[in-house]
Amino acid sequence: MLNRYAKKSFIGLCLLIALPIIFIYLTILCSRSEFDHDEFNFKPVTDNSSHYLIEPVSIVDVTNGHVLSKRQLIIANGKIVGINASGSEASAKYIAIDGKDSYVVPGLIDMHTHIYDRKDLVSSLAYGVTSVRNMRGMPMHLQFKSELQHNLWLGASLYTSSPILDNSKADLFQHALHSPKQAVAAVKRHKKAGYDLLKVYNDLPKPILDAIINEAERLSMPIAKHGPYGAISDGKPDMTVLSKFQSVEHVEEIYQTLLKFDLQDSLLDQYLMQIKNSNSFLTPTLATFDHLTELSIQKNKLVDKIELDRISPFYRFLLTHLSVQRWIDASPQHIQWNIAEREVLMKITKRADQLGVPLLVGSDQGTMYLLAGQSTHKEMQLMQIAGVSPETILRSATLNAAKALQLDQYLGSVSIGKTADLLLLKNNPLVDITHLAQPTAIIKQGQFIDSSGIQALKSSGNKPSGWFVGFGYLADSILTR
Repeated sequence: MLNRYAKKSFIGLCLLIALPIIFIYLTILCSRSEFDHDEFNFKPVTDNSSHYLIEPVSIVDVTNGHVLSKRQLIIANGKIVGINASGSEASAKYIAIDGKDSYVVPGLIDMHTHIYDRKDLVSSLAYGVTSVRNMRGMPMHLQFKSELQHNLWLGASLYTSSPILDNSKADLFQHALHSPKQAVAAVKRHKKAGYDLLKVYNDLPKPILDAIINEAERLSMPIAKHGPYGAISDGKPDMTVLSKFQSVEHVEEIYQTLLKFDLQDSLLDQYLMQIKNSNSFLTPTLATFDHLTELSIQKNKLVDKIELDRISPFYRFLLTHLSVQRWIDASPQHIQWNIAEREVLMKITKRADQLGVPLLVGSDQGTMYLLAGQSTHKEMQLMQIAGVSPETILRSATLNAAKALQLDQYLGSVSIGKTADLLLLKNNPLVDITHLAQPTAIIKQGQFIDSSGIQALKSSGNKPSGWFVGFGYLADSILTR
């Protein structure tokens, strides 16, 4: 009798252990095989046969901040093949589109996003963000990239970092590194997997950071660094390695880490000039701090205004409990601190621009309910409020981003030979950056998306993957790391 009871207990224990493991692997298999989970049929052009002639339009030159009026724009095989005077003779093979004197600008590139679902890329495109750089890489991002490259669905082009490389105390969401040897192995692994760059966190020990930099340089793999500095030892930041980075992220790290919450103008200028002289780009990410500040002020009134259906329900649950609730529960004293710090970050951004630090537009979309596409425009609007000119902001969201990605031969300006990732606007964005928020048409790799197509993209963005798939994406990332 005892043996029979022991057998039943053992079997019960095995089932207790096995069932969660089976569940996890089922979610991973489901997430890897899941594809089109709604009736969205707005597919990309796959035969490169679309030829368009759009006139009259005004071409916005993001390099010089000029507008070239009364132009004829010709697009074929996904590229810009002609920019002529409006009314110029052209082949009858082109589909004529009335440009309605629209302003044509390059597609926007958000250089700091956190993509948690395919529909984040669909929503991004619906708001004129034709490319994004994802800053917390997971296996699902490599899957999304492959699908986009094979023209299986339509969304913003995806450039993705590796999983975040962090120190030995890192949580489950990051790749913990315990030694330089392990760091070198991680760089090799992420390069082989197909990630476009490395994302390095802010407080790695110097030997480990140096190992990452050296191996990345050997493999020609770019690095984006959380915080505009290298390793910190004895309280002193290493600014000498900034030139090794594709970009440095978050002006709040300048205030919190470099300046230690003491805004000294001379010291600020010293750090900003070191960033400028390094030729690395600075991504302010004002939107995320503004958002946490408004969450602390408005609390659930702000949450009620957000289109939460656009966020994967599993990640929405995580965001609620890991970040959002903290700011909703902020005390009056903390609220005042947030408001004051937000103003400081705006001042730092303005000063960086005044000193000629090359900027990027990065919204930190995906944090604390920041929605894909919409948050990019919020970031640009905050930069304008801070005192950065519309011309500089537009360049930061287009040509600067393309240069940082080393893709300016293909993207970033309205130029013959470049990929036709473009926006058509009713009003001039060089006058007010908010004019970018409502494109009348979007062109993605040569495919013309009119107002009805834009609405179709937005509607599709309301239908992210469900709980089961979202959990599978995260489980896949943790178990394969």
